[in-house]
Amino acid sequence: HRPHQCPAGADTNCPPRTMGRRKKRRTHVKDEDQPQISKSNNPRSFVLRRGRHSTVLKDLEDDLRQVMQPNTATSLKESKKNSLKDFVHVAGPLGVTHFMILSATQKASYLRVATVPRGPTLTMVVHEYTLAADIAAQAKNYSAPTGIFKTPPLVVLNNFVGEKHLRLAAVVCQNLFPAINVKTVKLATCKRVVLLDFDAESECIFLRHYHITAQPAGVSKRIRRLVTKRDAPSMKGLNDIAEYLGGMTSDSEGEDTAARVMLAQDMGRANSASTQSSIKLQELGPRMTLELIKLEEGVCSGQVLYHKYVEKTSEEVAELVERKETNEKLRTQRREEQAENVVRKRAEKEALRQAERARQGIKDRTKEPSGAGDADSGSDAEEEEDRSRVEEQDDEESDDTDTEWYRREVGEEPDEQFKRNVKARKLSQKENAERSEQKRLERSQLQKREARKPGSTPLAQEAADKEAARLQAKKDQKFKDRKGQGGKDKHAGGGRTSKGNDGGKQAKGADKGVHKRSGGVSGPDKAVKKSRFQ
Repeated sequence: HRPHQCPAGADTNCPPRTMGRRKKRRTHVKDEDQPQISKSNNPRSFVLRRGRHSTVLKDLEDDLRQVMQPNTATSLKESKKNSLKDFVHVAGPLGVTHFMILSATQKASYLRVATVPRGPTLTMVVHEYTLAADIAAQAKNYSAPTGIFKTPPLVVLNNFVGEKHLRLAAVVCQNLFPAINVKTVKLATCKRVVLLDFDAESECIFLRHYHITAQPAGVSKRIRRLVTKRDAPSMKGLNDIAEYLGGMTSDSEGEDTAARVMLAQDMGRANSASTQSSIKLQELGPRMTLELIKLEEGVCSGQVLYHKYVEKTSEEVAELVERKETNEKLRTQRREEQAENVVRKRAEKEALRQAERARQGIKDRTKEPSGAGDADSGSDAEEEEDRSRVEEQDDEESDDTDTEWYRREVGEEPDEQFKRNVKARKLSQKENAERSEQKRLERSQLQKREARKPGSTPLAQEAADKEAARLQAKKDQKFKDRKGQGGKDKHAGGGRTSKGNDGGKQAKGADKGVHKRSGGVSGPDKAVKKSRFQ
């Protein structure tokens, strides 16, 4: 470390400067800005739209997402291709506990509140609603700071008493928001409130969303403005602050004394503990008038626990339950039968494949144990014998087929020229097949030898591939040379038989056609042969 140097003009006995790590002070979130809620039971929600006519509720969806902040997906993108099962599948990993689903028909709009993943589900008709933008346009001093949406709102339920379905609806609505610990909660985090009021006469639920503000009580408006505002007021044309404050009576005389409370904690600027403050609520929106019409056991499905317009007897309910159990058993039975059918069809297909291979004389190499040395060579020899026997059978069948075709098309027995052409074509095809099969056997033998080597390396593999390619090129050259010698013998034989007559010339021309086209038909049989393969 460098020695400590005191600044010019300072005391020479100043303490040495410590070289500790710098602490981040600005990025840390203060405790008072965080809600005192239980993290284990912190609910999260999805607000989404479903249905054909749901586009008319896009603005209401945005307002509901603002109400449910910060424990909701504000940028959730839903598509027509997405089904409700897709959202249920992603709800588990993301910790989502509730769905708020908006839908619309030609007659009414609906709001469904579902608890994920097992229910229950509340279905409510939206009779009336007012957007937050409309409320802001009508209010005189509308204010909605962004900071108030960083903490979850309080929830207040009123008149949810009496019947069982009302109590269950109250529990579902209450669980939409985090639980507040009254003993440890800080008043600075209580910035919003959601009010749900049930009217017994109309049987409707009224939803309101407010912003909680606290102002010092018992002071004038100018003093309150001077204390609460961060910027100093304009005193242009005044000689003293007394002129700004003088002559003003208290504006708190017309206030509701019931809204005055004694604060137990500090609540923002100019609202300290043990002082009297005036609590005011400013509406943020949206407003909604809802009517509960249906209560289901599962997530938008299951047994109907309550319906406002349809009533069923105990016998009908028992019959529905029995029918559901029967359908479930049939569904399970069909699934088991489908699984058995899949296994059976696979076995039948494999048996047909093995029978076809056995008929052609090809052995199933997958069932034979893999050996080395003499065992491999013996299996290759057996396979070659089987293949040659199958090829001979195919040649005989093909000869019979060509002869029958000639008799059917021409109407007479095939001549010697036609037989020679067919034989030459079969010979050429057989040579090509033998050459490709020889290549395949050499590659398989080379792979087996390389696999048996304990210390095979990429360099050794590359050298082996080059050697195999060289051997294959050498064999191909020998094959071409042997084929060229056979062509010369054919020309020589054709020349000897063509002396002194025109028939010999036709035979010679036919032989040339066979040599050039590797078994192609020439002369008068060309058109007939072409029509067959068309």
